[in-house]
Amino acid sequence: MKRLAIVVVMLVPAVALADKPKTDSKKPDAPEHAVIEIKPKADHPFKQLAIENTLGDLRVEGYDGDNITVETWKYAPDEDTVDRLHVALMPSPDGTVRLVTSVDGGREVKPAPRAAMHVDVLMRVPRNARIEAAVTAGKLSVTNVDSGGDLDSSSGEIVVSNVAGELFTHSVTGHTSIVQAFGSVDAATVDSDVSLDTIGGEKLVASANQGRIEGRRVSSREIELTTTDGRIALEAELALHGHMIISSLHGDIDVRLRSHGPVVARARGVKVDFRNVPTTRQNDWVTAAIGRAVGSDPMAMVELQSRFANVQFAIVQ
Repeated sequence: MKRLAIVVVMLVPAVALADKPKTDSKKPDAPEHAVIEIKPKADHPFKQLAIENTLGDLRVEGYDGDNITVETWKYAPDEDTVDRLHVALMPSPDGTVRLVTSVDGGREVKPAPRAAMHVDVLMRVPRNARIEAAVTAGKLSVTNVDSGGDLDSSSGEIVVSNVAGELFTHSVTGHTSIVQAFGSVDAATVDSDVSLDTIGGEKLVASANQGRIEGRRVSSREIELTTTDGRIALEAELALHGHMIISSLHGDIDVRLRSHGPVVARARGVKVDFRNVPTTRQNDWVTAAIGRAVGSDPMAMVELQSRFANVQFAIVQ
C-alpha cells in the first residue's frame, strides 16, 4: 500500500498562519498550540477532507497550494486535562484526509466538565479539495474553496464565503450565513435564521422551521425558499426561463425582483400587494404577467404563498 509523505512540525509558540479563531473569554490565556503540515505524494493530491470537531471552533481556508496545514489550540483547566485532548489527522492513499478531535475518558482520569475542555482548529487546504465538516457547538467557517462541501452543526454558527461547487449546509439552532457562493446551494436549519448574499448557480434551496430567510443579490436559475414561522425577504434577479417558489405557513413574504425577460407571477396570502404591477384575481390567487414571451420560449415563473401572513411583490429596475 502506498503511503503519503507526512511532515509534522510542532511549534509552541508557533507563528500563526492566519488570525486565531475567536475564542470564549472563559478559556485560559495560554492554550497549548501546535502546527502540523502534511504533503501529498506527487501522484496523489488531496481531494477530499472529512473533519469532525466536537470540541470547539473549526475554520477551513482554501489556498493555491498542495499541502495541508493544521493549527490547533487546546484549552483545559490544567496540563493533565490538556493531555487528554487529542487531534487525529489521518491521510489515505486515495487523497482523502480525515481529522477528528476527541477527549480521553474513564474512571482513572481526573474529572473535568466537558465545557472546560476546548479545541479550536484552523486548516489551510488546497482550494480544489471538497470539504465535509461537522461541529457541535463551535463556529464552523469555510472560505475560498472551489469544490463545494457538506457542512453540519448542532448549535454552532455556519459561515461560508467565496465558495464554488455544490454546497450543502445543515444546522439545528446555529445561524447560517452564506456569502459569494457560485454553485448550487442547499441550506437547511431547524430553529435559526439563514442569511444569503451574492448567490449564483443553477439552484438555490433554503429552508427554516422557526427562523427567517433573508437573501440579496441572488441570481440562481431555480430558487426555492420555505419557512414555517419565519419571514422571507428576497432581492433577486430571475434568469430567463427561471423558476421561483417562495412559501411560508405563518411568515410574511417580501420579494423584490429584477427580471431580464417576461415573467408570470402569482401569489396568495392573507393580504397580497403587487405594488407597481397590474394584476388579475382568480379565486385565492393574484396573478400578473410582466413582459411578453417571444415565440415558443417559456416565461419565467414566480409563485409566492403564505397561508396565514402577507405577501408583497415588486419589480425593481
